Amino acid sequence: MAGLQLVTPATSPMGPFFGLPWQQEAIHDNIYTPRKYQVELLEAALEHNTIVCLNTGSGKTFIAVLLAKELSHQIRGHYQRNAKRTVFLVNTALSVVQQAAAVRTHSDLQITENQVLVMTCHIFLHVLRTKILLLSKINLVVFDDCHLAITDHPYCEIMKLFEGCSCSPRILGLTASLLNGKCDPSDLEQKIQNLESILKSNAETATDLVVLDRYSSQPREVVLDCGPYLDKSGLSSHLLVELDEALYFLNDCNMSVDREDRNPTLISKQILSDCRAVLQVLGPWCADKAAGIMVRELQKYIKHEQEELNRKFLLFTDTILRKVHALCEEHFSPASLDLKYVTPKVIRLLEILHEYKPFERQQFESVEWYNNRNQDNYVSWSDSEDDDEDEEVESKERPESNFPSPFTNILCGIIFVERRYTAVVLNRLIKEAGKQDPELAYISSNFITGQSIGKNQPRNKQMEVEFRKQEEVLRKFRAHETNLLIATSIVEEGVDIPKCNLVVRFDLPTEYRSYVQSKGRARAPVSNYIMLADSERTKAFEEDLATYKAIEKILRNKCSKSVEVIDFEVEQVLDDDNTLPPYVLRSEDGGPQVTINTAIGHINRYCARLPSDPFTHLAPKCKTLEMQDGCFQSTLYLPINSPLRVPVKGPTMTCARLAEKAVALVCCEKLHKTGELDDHLMPVGKETVKYEEELDLHDEEETSVPGRPGSTKRRQCYPKAIPVCLRDSYAVDIYYLYVIGMVLTTPLPDELNFRRRKLYPPEDTTRCFGILTAKPIPRIPYFPVYTRSGEVTISIELQKSGFMLTSNQLNLITRLHQYIFSHILRLEKPALEFKPTLADSAYCILPLNVVGDSNTLDMDFKFMEDIEKSEARTGIPTTQYTKQNPFTFKLEDYQDAVIIPRYRNFDQPHRFYVADVYTDLTPLSKFPSPEYETFAEYYKTKYNLDLSNLNQPLLDVDHTSSRLNLLTPRHLNQKGKALPLSSAEKRKAKWESLQNKQILVPELCAIHPIPASLWRKAVCLPSILYRLHCLLTAEELRAQTASEAGVGAQTLPPDFRYPNLDFGWKRSIDSKTFISCPESCSEDSKGHWGPCSP
Repeated sequence: MAGLQLVTPATSPMGPFFGLPWQQEAIHDNIYTPRKYQVELLEAALEHNTIVCLNTGSGKTFIAVLLAKELSHQIRGHYQRNAKRTVFLVNTALSVVQQAAAVRTHSDLQITENQVLVMTCHIFLHVLRTKILLLSKINLVVFDDCHLAITDHPYCEIMKLFEGCSCSPRILGLTASLLNGKCDPSDLEQKIQNLESILKSNAETATDLVVLDRYSSQPREVVLDCGPYLDKSGLSSHLLVELDEALYFLNDCNMSVDREDRNPTLISKQILSDCRAVLQVLGPWCADKAAGIMVRELQKYIKHEQEELNRKFLLFTDTILRKVHALCEEHFSPASLDLKYVTPKVIRLLEILHEYKPFERQQFESVEWYNNRNQDNYVSWSDSEDDDEDEEVESKERPESNFPSPFTNILCGIIFVERRYTAVVLNRLIKEAGKQDPELAYISSNFITGQSIGKNQPRNKQMEVEFRKQEEVLRKFRAHETNLLIATSIVEEGVDIPKCNLVVRFDLPTEYRSYVQSKGRARAPVSNYIMLADSERTKAFEEDLATYKAIEKILRNKCSKSVEVIDFEVEQVLDDDNTLPPYVLRSEDGGPQVTINTAIGHINRYCARLPSDPFTHLAPKCKTLEMQDGCFQSTLYLPINSPLRVPVKGPTMTCARLAEKAVALVCCEKLHKTGELDDHLMPVGKETVKYEEELDLHDEEETSVPGRPGSTKRRQCYPKAIPVCLRDSYAVDIYYLYVIGMVLTTPLPDELNFRRRKLYPPEDTTRCFGILTAKPIPRIPYFPVYTRSGEVTISIELQKSGFMLTSNQLNLITRLHQYIFSHILRLEKPALEFKPTLADSAYCILPLNVVGDSNTLDMDFKFMEDIEKSEARTGIPTTQYTKQNPFTFKLEDYQDAVIIPRYRNFDQPHRFYVADVYTDLTPLSKFPSPEYETFAEYYKTKYNLDLSNLNQPLLDVDHTSSRLNLLTPRHLNQKGKALPLSSAEKRKAKWESLQNKQILVPELCAIHPIPASLWRKAVCLPSILYRLHCLLTAEELRAQTASEAGVGAQTLPPDFRYPNLDFGWKRSIDSKTFISCPESCSEDSKGHWGPCSP
């Protein structure tokens, strides 16, 4: 490309795959990973008086609240007992309310109890002068808009009072106005020095106002003079005249309105101004496309406009836009891109994009990618609903060869424009250029506009749709499904996007803030920052650019922990390997080792692999101190979720740079010995994706978009917390016995009991379950589980303690504990072995009952022995009945019974609760289905079974529950919304019909030794124990916090009881907000209920 020399990844001397853009976070090798700028500024403010120079909306107040929280130990407690106060100073009374709200939102500090005082500077000056509050009783003073101290302001008077005080409070100044608009570099430096002097502070900025990653190589900056637009056809000037005349007419209409936003010409002016801007910036071809989009949007306005005058102005605008389209059609076909009708800026942009053309695919692509190429989807959404369909058709028509490969497509770029329509139309132009020019077919572009991202303003439905669209655009760009983003200033700051290797300013930056934020997006190791200028603007902008660079240099010197890039470039060539011996795993040549020069890279790589969520930025923290002998020593702090939590001290070295490298080397050795680095000295991943696989560019894993950590697409493994009171609680001398109390507190209402089941309150039967443990269990709140009968409240109460067991008794309890979970609940699956005595939480669950004449619950050893003797304990009894030895029915045997059919499912028999005994039915009664005459005929025909007793009653049965998660009720979904239910009449008719009941013959069933009342309680055990573990872990954390941080009571009073846990489900039952759905019924009514299932 003539006159433009770009360093792209393809031409980089470091090789084509150096710093690939889709490798989102490059790992720093020579300095520790930079930390978020708020953290840097907070650390600076903790060390000394600080002035924070950040732009509006960058979280200055948040940093102030963080500092107040860090120093809050000085203000908690009574004012008379040495507790101090924190003061927030603001300039106006209106700001008092805003700052107080920020403190309440981001901390637990009390403004009403005067821990934090928010006031205007005038009041504070009066308070100090009258000695209502002494400076010695203040720990922190925050000056909002502290730049006012340079002028004649109360801030100056306040600071004069600090001079005579021996124990002055910490000072934090907040300012944004130093950088408003254009400012002279020399004035800026003078302002900062004056402010530092008056506030006795150091001015600090951070990566927010300097190029965001100041440690990496800076992007190559290019200003391109695009030259004038030669309007040979005269179309552009004709369109400009039409639009100017229309705008002149609108401006000439004198409308008397009480508010400007109610002006009937407002929308028309805005739309025509936007169309004129597109014409001037992009040319007639794009103006035609913009007019088409605007006409569609106008139709929606016209359709909903009630005022006749407003409609007329909108129709006038619609006519002008249609005229623009008609004039364009006279000169070119809108169906294809004609470069004669675009501006030189657009031509230059396409030339730049040509430079980023990827490698030939044949060299690098894998077979897997070729086979799966059609699964990629690069369909972009358009600006209007109607336009979405056009975009999809266009994308589907693209030939296969146009799909970019993630391996070779090395562009990751952003084009910044000023206006929304410019972004929309430029995106369409680039797509059209890709269709016509094979050299640009690799581009997959999209656009993002608007101001709603990240704002806490209320959004209507349309805004919500827009917001979701923008989120999807950003997701695709982060995942490198798209490689070029056309954006307004929304992406300049505050949005998380990848490191780009191309940033183009299509419209020149008008202030330093805009310049540095957009430049900061070009953070890839090899990147270009290109500013496109019109000929008449080039010279003036070069002067502005020189000013911006001078400001950046000043701010870089003020940047927290700033180190010049040039220093790093020098450091990288120094040979320090001989200063300290490397950490070597194996002595053979080529074996894994860490040298003093590679150690920092290993530490950064390790921290980057620690489990985290999308909002966490994990980075090591290194502090270097100069010793008395002139040497330096560094201390390294790893992130809090690293198992190596003790600060690592390094050896003393001759300079700070070597001290940082040396401590990293020591830390690598410790990490390897603790198992955090493997024998290749790579981080041991906490994720399911192995680290080595991620390094392989041709692995299939690399082609798919990795899910966010913690999401189902990217699972991570963590050790499960086991409460201390449940660890190692098996086979000791002294035991504790706890009763699992169960009470039905909210019975299931009739509307939800659609099978008309009888409800079974668990408190009606004395037999229940208990927990046998060797340690006392702390008090926890009562909590609910949700059974078929309704909400059951669970309590864990101590029954007796300090008793002993014989080895035979303990073995019997252990066997029954295993039986409950392996056979009753069937939790032991193939490849999943259950060994209760070896479990981390080795306590036992056992049955309790009122034993003997004591009238109190105790361990029911006789019941446990009876279970072990029962033939139906694990299988199906082989009892045979004949005419000579007929079956005898005893009603009492079936009134609280679980039965097992003896004629089917021998490998895993079905178990049923007996719901009812039909004494009016016998095996000779009419069968519900017309295929068989009687029940006896059904069993003879299907199973070849003869019944010995044809007068026995029949049993109506329910399946024992296979649903073991009873933490939420089945009639509500996870969000607490009622599930749809069929109408009451249909439910009643359905479940009163014999066809929908499960009818069994007692003779053909065996009775299980576990009664139904206890079985129903056993089904609750997994949910109860899950909740118990969680609550005990939370209680341990509470006690630990109370002990180590002094917050709350370390030991609870003897009579203390937590309030019951309430998840709000009961209120939803009471409100009876159930949806009636004619054809559907809840999950419980589906399944194997019918005439063919006995």
